[in-house]
Amino acid sequence: MVCLAAKPVVDRLEREFEGDAFVVRVELSSVPGIELGHRYDIDTVPSFVVFDRDGDIVFRRNGSAGVPVKELRAALSG
Repeated sequence: MVCLAAKPVVDRLEREFEGDAFVVRVELSSVPGIELGHRYDIDTVPSFVVFDRDGDIVFRRNGSAGVPVKELRAALSG
């Protein structure tokens, strides 16, 4: 249920940062999703990971307690 609640917030962030950042959703039950989940040690959904231009993780949080909107917005702006 948390994933469903996160969708409109993630959609809004995607529109807000269009052209400045990529917002990507990954279905962890798909083959690419399973591989990414293992690579980045994601075992809780939803999880939020923000990478900088060099591919380094600058923000990471699972969303079990809700979507960390302020923190995501700050990480995406950086």
